[in-house]
Amino acid sequence: MILSIDEACFPPEIAYDAVDLRHMMARSGAETLVLEEDGRIVAFLLMEVDRGRKTATLVTLDVLEECRRKGYASSLLARSEQTLAGLRVTSYKLQVDTQNEGAISFYRKNGFEEQRLLRKYYPGSRDAWEMVKTLPPSAGT
Repeated sequence: MILSIDEACFPPEIAYDAVDLRHMMARSGAETLVLEEDGRIVAFLLMEVDRGRKTATLVTLDVLEECRRKGYASSLLARSEQTLAGLRVTSYKLQVDTQNEGAISFYRKNGFEEQRLLRKYYPGSRDAWEMVKTLPPSAGT
């Protein structure tokens, strides 16, 4: 189900294939959060955590089109930040297509800032913004 959600959310040249998605989810430090509606997965977030460096990368945040505008992306992002707080992660980054204004706006509203431009990051020579959010230190750190 997760693969079909990713395929529905991104163009074929950007969406993960089954092998890549399985590999990303099985990597050391990978964390996958899912959100269900009526017993079926309708959204998921995949992140990779480097506990030693106290950093994390949001690999993908996917919500089925018919389930958007319900706060699911915000909910998954908040849950991921709670997980990261528990792991004492202080820096959260992601890459987003510079032409995806909706996603850029969403991430800005959630505290991410453009840090650097990644030229030709995506297939078709499309650029990406690397966006970063500094997370507050965990209590008891």
